Amino acid sequence: MSKSAVGIMVGVLLAGWVVAGEHPEHPKSAAPAAAKATAGSVGKLDGKVFVGEIGKKGDEKGDKDEFVFKQGTFVSTACVAYGFNEAPYVTTEKDGQIVFTSEPKNAKAEKMSWQGIVKNDRVEGTAVYQTESGKTEHWFKGALKTVATG
Repeated sequence: MSKSAVGIMVGVLLAGWVVAGEHPEHPKSAAPAAAKATAGSVGKLDGKVFVGEIGKKGDEKGDKDEFVFKQGTFVSTACVAYGFNEAPYVTTEKDGQIVFTSEPKNAKAEKMSWQGIVKNDRVEGTAVYQTESGKTEHWFKGALKTVATG
């Protein structure tokens, strides 16, 4: 990947962090932390797929979902039906865990603010669905999908 492509990718991700810093669910310190992001934090989870579920906060059972990381993007397959496709993600590492954030938007200007932790081949976190009428908090969890090789 060329230096200019990496620069553009980092710029897009940093712009997403600035938006995240304005989101009420995120601490105001998120934007300055993004300024410290490096190209090494882009794509850290690429190639990983986690199989699990997503549900509304307070519900014990959720819907089946897959959380896919590829080429610097993240997507929840259960959310594609609602117009939320691949979006850039950013990671940081702390205490043997990888923390990621992503904020896909759909054509209706609705937003999903994802915040998750990956540790020991498992992922879990929260996703806040924001529309004009308000916010709905969701939980998600999953295990690393293993692919049989022949």
